Amino acid sequence: MKKVISLILSLGIFVSISAQNTIEGTWNTGRDNTLIETYQKNGEWFGKVISSDNPKAEIGNDVLRNITESGGEWKGKLFMAKRGRLVDAIVEPSDDKLEITISGGGMKRTLTWSRKSEE
Repeated sequence: MKKVISLILSLGIFVSISAQNTIEGTWNTGRDNTLIETYQKNGEWFGKVISSDNPKAEIGNDVLRNITESGGEWKGKLFMAKRGRLVDAIVEPSDDKLEITISGGGMKRTLTWSRKSEE
């Protein structure tokens, strides 16, 4: 009986941990109070701007595009508004952060977004 209970608890913890490492949610970019909401469409993930204090931010614009998971790695594109172009992105979700490493045009940079807590 103890083994069954231990197995059930272990499975519950595993499911809980893996559920936390998802890109689903609302994310604060750390700039201009910009919030990005991720959503899934046709098996791919996207992230759209839902609010921002930046008057130039286009609400509803997808900044994360075509994000897919393969072999534990999330890859896709990030739209850089200042440059007006898409760059390659590797997305690494963790408990309450989303690290996005972008590369393109000889540059490489990591952005850290924070998960917006449920209110």
